[in-house]
Amino acid sequence: MSEETVLEVKGLEVVYSTNRGDVKAVQDLDLSVRRGEILGIAGESGSGKSTLAVALLRLLKPPGKVTAGSAIFHRKGGSPVDLMKVEGEELRVLRWSALSYLPQGSQSSLNPVMRVEDQFKDVILEHAPGRKEGLTELIGRLLEQVGLEPRVARMYPHELSGGMKQRVLMAICVALEPDLVIADEPTTALDVTIQRVILQSLADLRRDFGVTLMVISHDMGVHAQLVDRVAVMYEGRLVEVGGVHQVFKDPQHEYTRQLIESIPRLGRRAS
Repeated sequence: MSEETVLEVKGLEVVYSTNRGDVKAVQDLDLSVRRGEILGIAGESGSGKSTLAVALLRLLKPPGKVTAGSAIFHRKGGSPVDLMKVEGEELRVLRWSALSYLPQGSQSSLNPVMRVEDQFKDVILEHAPGRKEGLTELIGRLLEQVGLEPRVARMYPHELSGGMKQRVLMAICVALEPDLVIADEPTTALDVTIQRVILQSLADLRRDFGVTLMVISHDMGVHAQLVDRVAVMYEGRLVEVGGVHQVFKDPQHEYTRQLIESIPRLGRRAS
């Protein structure tokens, strides 16, 4: 795995304005993401994981706002850009082609009245209008690479299971071969068997497309199975970062230790 950095976050701060003042959801966060790795972002609900994701993607909506920091994104073949400052057409071009998003809740992320192939075409032709030739074959190959048959392209979302919808979104995410994919709780609301399929599909995306993945999950079991490094967030702060095996073997922060101990184990009595 290359040590080249694809994303360097420095001093990031995100606040939500309320009637009682500003609430800091992300505080003074420094984080680097290495090209080609799978980096896990762990923590309980409310720790700031998803806020970090939408801030990096520039999808943060009021009353949320970024009040400090930078996020330098190193795209292949292009000059580094600060995601906190890029605007307009430059930001639109970055999305999907260099930086893509696998959102939480696949059931509500696909247009219910469009066939799967048309949703692929919407993304591809909007961000790479020169890719009109061979789209049907490309879509079929992308679906096969996430374990779906090409015939799924002609189906509507209501004809797909939750796991199939999630894999369709994964295929759309890598259609333009982005540098970085941010996946927010990719296994939420899926049964254990399908979760395993999704985790394997994410690993395959890294292998087949060479993309870097940032996987956000409250489930430490997901990180144990999938990621190379894990970053643990607590109350908006990054409290521990390290190789996944080392963190699980010898956690340095008490909160990390508690997260690991929360993983259900066969044979252990509930307290």
